[in-house]
Amino acid sequence: MNPILLVLDSGTTAVKAAAFAGDGRMIATAERANGALRRDGLRVEQDMAVTRDEAFAVLRECVARIEGAGEVAGLVLTGQGDGLWPVDAAGEPLGRAMTWLDGRARDMMADLAPELDRVQAITGSRPTAASASLQLMWLQRNDPARLETMSHALRLKEWLLLALTGQVAGEPTAALPVWGRWQDGGLRPEVQEALGLGRGLDLLPPFAPVGQCRAPLAPSVARDLGLPAGLPVLLGPGDVQASFIGMGLGSRPGTTAGSIFGTSAIHACLHPDPASMGTAPAGAMVQRFALGEGYLCFHPCFNGATLLHHLARQFQDLPGSAAPAYSGLILHPFLESGGERAPWTDPNARGALLGLTAATTPAEIAWAGREALVFVACHSHDLLGAAAGELALGGGLAADRHFAQFLATTLGGPVQRSTGGHAGLRGLAVIGARSLLGATPDEIAARWLAPAEETLLPQTGAVAEYAARKRGLFTDLLKAVMPYWAALSDLRAEAETLTKRDPA
Repeated sequence: MNPILLVLDSGTTAVKAAAFAGDGRMIATAERANGALRRDGLRVEQDMAVTRDEAFAVLRECVARIEGAGEVAGLVLTGQGDGLWPVDAAGEPLGRAMTWLDGRARDMMADLAPELDRVQAITGSRPTAASASLQLMWLQRNDPARLETMSHALRLKEWLLLALTGQVAGEPTAALPVWGRWQDGGLRPEVQEALGLGRGLDLLPPFAPVGQCRAPLAPSVARDLGLPAGLPVLLGPGDVQASFIGMGLGSRPGTTAGSIFGTSAIHACLHPDPASMGTAPAGAMVQRFALGEGYLCFHPCFNGATLLHHLARQFQDLPGSAAPAYSGLILHPFLESGGERAPWTDPNARGALLGLTAATTPAEIAWAGREALVFVACHSHDLLGAAAGELALGGGLAADRHFAQFLATTLGGPVQRSTGGHAGLRGLAVIGARSLLGATPDEIAARWLAPAEETLLPQTGAVAEYAARKRGLFTDLLKAVMPYWAALSDLRAEAETLTKRDPA
């Protein structure tokens, strides 16, 4: 019978599952909003039991929709990247997970500059509030009893692998920017020593490369999901890599870079030779490419398409789908509580809206937010140094053709717009096709990658001149404001103290 691949992506916004036939067609999907996320100021956590139950629920829905369609050959999974998902010796959750959006470690970073410099020199990546290493340091200072009882500090996808199979395992690509060196694939105890951590490397799962990191589906879980016991469950690359693979980076000829605008914004390029990268730019992460030769160099930003939701909460009557409304507004899009980690790495990064007048319209504010995301993307791609070619655009904002067109114009190069919203799922299917079905690179390119909806060429003339001039002003103003971010952060803390003391 036709082999079927199941895939699961547990993201920050939604939990998704899909089934792919052996010829690369997506034949079923299931999705639900992430109901496990809990926000309380800097504390952004996720209920681990609810996360597991939601993942199982979408898998059950997907399995029910493919009944009789063929034999399931395996399940490939991923999840949101950074964060700390702690379990005890029995493999049970130790409270809520600290997600990649959690900002509690941010306040420690100002006093850790020398230590962070040392870590960056070792790993090539500077720790942020999202890094498991700094989240462990926060626990060491603020909840040492919880840290002491911890058996493993996992990532979300590793927690789901444990829940599905009963086995603790991981793949190293996402861990190396925190704990080791991408150049040689080795973990470095000097990272733990530099930060003064009592525990760190001992909490990591045993690692195996993507494709080899797998475990059989536990019998009790198999009965619950309607799947055969012992089904191979593969740990895919992180959701970032999976999405870029699904968008064609590394497989589609001429595609040399990519940008994803989901909850966060992530910009990447593929370097075939690590020596060509030189020194990784500030805030960048480098991972060995899971699908073949080369290295993925990317900027994971805290502030992505959720910027538009934040703006809609702060201002009235902002249009949900904004046509271009060119204006004299400059918006700096750093509204997340953890500050920003790329392409500017600063836990105190703050948003700003400059040029506001009484005549400013909601449409101008909405469009200024989109312009800001484009300007940040262009800055990242300049730093990452992709080879000339086309940029693959994915995530929710890829459905906004005006946004995609402005991105192409500001970049000065073609943008492939993919609006299906399933890039991560398709990337996992590609991993499964190669690892479980033996698909060749040519078969992957021809059958497993969905074509881009359209390719947009840059505009010329007045709009291009406006974009270039405004991007320059955006950057100049940012450089002027950045020295005051720490003072603004201190001022906010002082104001919160005063408000608590005298709420009237």
